[in-house]
Amino acid sequence: MYFAQFYLDCLSQASYLIADERTGRAVVVDPRRDVDEYVADAEAHGLTVVGVINTHFHADFLAGHLELADRTGAWIGYGHRAETEYPIRKLTEGERIELGDVTLQIMETPGHTPESISVLVYEQPDDTVPYGVLTGDALFIGDVGRPDLLASTGVTAEELGAMLYDSVHHKLMALPDETLVFPAHGAGSACGKNLSTDRQSTIGRERATNYACAPMDEPTFVALVTDGQPTAPGYFGYDADLNRRERGLFDPAAVRALAA
Repeated sequence: MYFAQFYLDCLSQASYLIADERTGRAVVVDPRRDVDEYVADAEAHGLTVVGVINTHFHADFLAGHLELADRTGAWIGYGHRAETEYPIRKLTEGERIELGDVTLQIMETPGHTPESISVLVYEQPDDTVPYGVLTGDALFIGDVGRPDLLASTGVTAEELGAMLYDSVHHKLMALPDETLVFPAHGAGSACGKNLSTDRQSTIGRERATNYACAPMDEPTFVALVTDGQPTAPGYFGYDADLNRRERGLFDPAAVRALAA
């Protein structure tokens, strides 16, 4: 298996490239809009990007799904609740994506947003313990995703909080302790209030140290995770909506011209 994390410090944002080195088939999860690094890394390792997965509609940045699909011909995947202006592959609970021996499995983990998913990574298709789980903004290191962002139009913070409680306490915390945790954000992101600077963890560590993963009932959880959240930047709703839309592709040459 080839597994790479790409971390963008200015956004405190992590994205991932996972591949089966035998078949060369790869998937990128939560890409940023400038996709050159993913394409270069895949080419350097003889990999073909066949799919792009967004764990949810990102509110803090424009994602690079359209750019990667344009560059590689890959399909774009979201949780099945997602509605977009461009063609997508709707991913459902338990669905498996076989890259070869390396297998990805979808886990629906709504709460930060209604369409949120996590991605289980298995080195072998019959492994009983996942290598890791890409949790998007459902579970961070030291925190969980906030359920109160205005990006989730039409769904209340209380409704999303109840979804998040189920996702964290009944799904993610049900994974084996040794499962590695790879979130979409770290410290500095406004998507949570207590994010760690660490870039990976384990389910066991989060169970033992994450305040939101301690045993509690749903009302306590919702009150705890919604209290004291920082004010969401005004552009969050705009970005989340634009990530649903067919839009112009990122042009690095135009950015360089502006900077000249």
